[in-house]
Amino acid sequence: MIESYFKLTWRNIKANKALSFLNILGLTSGLFCFLLIYLWISSENSINKYHDNNDDLYAVYLTTSEGANYGYGTPSLLYKELKEKVPEIQGATAMSNNNRNYTFSNGQKILKQKGKFVSNDYFNMFSFKIIEGNVSNPLGTPNTIAISKNMAELFFEDAKSAIGKTLNYENTKILEVTLVFEVANINTTENSDFYLSFDSLFAESPWMSDWKNLGTNTFVQLTKGTDAKQVEQKLKPFLQEYQLGELAIQLQPYADTYLYADLENGSGKIEYVRLFGIIAFLIMLIASINFMNLASAGSVKRAKEIGVRKVLGAEKSSLIGQFLGEAILLSFSSLFFALLFIALVLPVFNQITDKNIGLESLPATTWIMLILITFLTGLLSGSYPAFLLSSFKVTDIFKKKIETSSRTKWIRKALVVFQFTISVIFISSMLIISKQLDYVQTKDIGFERENLLAITLSKDLQKNFDAFKTDALQISGVNSVTKTSHVLLGEYGTSPEVIWNGKSDDDGSLFTGMAGSTDFIKTYGARLLMGRDLIHNNPDNIEYLINESAMKQMNMEDPIGQSLSFWGNSGTIVGVVKDFHFSSMKESIFPLIIRSEGYAEFNTAFIKYTTDNVEQTLASLESLHSRLNPAFPFEYKFMDSEYDKLYKSESMFYTLSTFFSILAILISCLGLFGLVIFTAEQRTKEIGMRKVVGASVFEITSLITKDFIKLILVGIVIGVPIAWYFMNTWLTDYEYRIDMPWWIFIATGVLIISISLLTISYESIKAALANPVKSLRNE
Repeated sequence: MIESYFKLTWRNIKANKALSFLNILGLTSGLFCFLLIYLWISSENSINKYHDNNDDLYAVYLTTSEGANYGYGTPSLLYKELKEKVPEIQGATAMSNNNRNYTFSNGQKILKQKGKFVSNDYFNMFSFKIIEGNVSNPLGTPNTIAISKNMAELFFEDAKSAIGKTLNYENTKILEVTLVFEVANINTTENSDFYLSFDSLFAESPWMSDWKNLGTNTFVQLTKGTDAKQVEQKLKPFLQEYQLGELAIQLQPYADTYLYADLENGSGKIEYVRLFGIIAFLIMLIASINFMNLASAGSVKRAKEIGVRKVLGAEKSSLIGQFLGEAILLSFSSLFFALLFIALVLPVFNQITDKNIGLESLPATTWIMLILITFLTGLLSGSYPAFLLSSFKVTDIFKKKIETSSRTKWIRKALVVFQFTISVIFISSMLIISKQLDYVQTKDIGFERENLLAITLSKDLQKNFDAFKTDALQISGVNSVTKTSHVLLGEYGTSPEVIWNGKSDDDGSLFTGMAGSTDFIKTYGARLLMGRDLIHNNPDNIEYLINESAMKQMNMEDPIGQSLSFWGNSGTIVGVVKDFHFSSMKESIFPLIIRSEGYAEFNTAFIKYTTDNVEQTLASLESLHSRLNPAFPFEYKFMDSEYDKLYKSESMFYTLSTFFSILAILISCLGLFGLVIFTAEQRTKEIGMRKVVGASVFEITSLITKDFIKLILVGIVIGVPIAWYFMNTWLTDYEYRIDMPWWIFIATGVLIISISLLTISYESIKAALANPVKSLRNE
């Protein structure tokens, strides 16, 4: 049976080369897009789901009593209290909320490595492949460190020889290596090179003992079989006894923290997974429809074959089996070509999506899914042609009545309309995403991110910052220098621990805090609305800058000179700065307080430079850094690049949606091209007679073209409101967004009609120019 299907399929391919080529090309394109997106979605869905305790791991986040999300920031002492007081919590760990670079040295080798501070239960709760060392409690004693296998190989001969050896940390202390681990799975967000004791960080940071400082992440492991919802209800009033009664504890499955990180209505990266899932499904549907359209349009050519087989006694079921078998074989042929193309483009695809997908490393389940998807595609694509072709009556076949079937024509027209409806949605969506990305790239964000350099300050350089600043200002091209506690577009903690004159007792307003120094406004290029820039860096005379949102939150009309206390540090408001964006435009600008001193760590210097000779300015800064800070490598970031990283997901989505939109319109046009070929063939006699009676080439071309253009116009009319709805929903994720550009829908319509006319014109004109005598003689 299978062998006969192969033979019949091969004969059919040879007999209808153009049709077969268009079918295989369309299915290959569809499978190529679908499988590429499937691999990406599979990779996204598998992130952080490899831990042995996955079902019992939860991230802690806070909400207000009204249910508004505060995010993952929690008090630093929370993990200890939860483990001691809640019996259902088997393990609890704290983690510093940033993955920073720190300097390590071993003899002459000095390197920056990225890592975090974690508490004792961390390695018991999360799964790591332990290479060597103390598994039960690797960070239990002071001055110990757990390092990755890669880091061990960088500083020592191998992982085994690293155990018991020491590393110089930030030129301040010697740490003993107690554990070497390997990240168990590439699909993880835990990509730290090392982990340090959270107790050490706590001992060095007195602000962490303040329960109202929400600068730490907390994770818990529930006892197996525990109902997380019941524990969550129990935890809601937990913070009342710590003077945080306005906040409630919530639990989120750890495996969901990657895709649902935004917490708002279950949003986050999952939105892109859903969108790409829809795109993959629609593209596959377009390709399948393409197949159905071409097969049904070519039914006339195969009618004689069907008629002969029916006369010889073939049953309808065997004909259906034959045509379904042919479609499935073509589908698997297309899978072969699609995988070849995927293997070719994967390096570029991985670069765009920041993935490491390889066909050779796919698990057996993925291959089974690919085969199943291909089989279903063949089944779907071949179902309509199979039932249509097998239903022809022998008498109709030999009387050539089958092409007049109105039902067949209407179904074919509906499928064409559907294809172009999808194309309209894709193209208009792509253009709107492009406009929104352009908006966030060019909008005035309230500070000058261009020509702004961020340099990491080690503890040594923090002490010698005044000397660094004085010498840096002597370098040609350097305009101003300041230091802060944050990389401006980084992660911030929030706190309600702010007191001002007139604050009511029940006011639980949250504020973002950061530390800055003299020339803060001058270096950032922010706009001062009232007062002055920071001048003094004296812990006994703290100065505060606040932004407009903070001024409104505190309901102050003239805040200059008024007293303010932040985390118990009293000082004076010296200036009000115009609101500027220090996070993504998906978020509103939060009330911000910038303090001149306190117990913050000033770990970043900002340099405002001119563009005259950037390379020379950088070389001079590196030389200065090496002179004042020889034990640490020079590390810097350009702020305009950091800003672009905020929209990395959107840029990836735009790049891929552009690519898939182009393929979708090409697949649709392939189908259109095929339909025009068969329409011209079916109307050969009519075209010949019209030419004989004097019809012009334009009139004959219009005769073929106008029916298709009507279908495309219907697709545009249906597609525009659907595209408007989806894009309007997408834009609501942005606090700052464009108005829906109506002209994009007109441009999309014009573009699709133009491409379609180009597709149709070739075969239409060819049919119009054909010799009518030859056409009529053949008929």
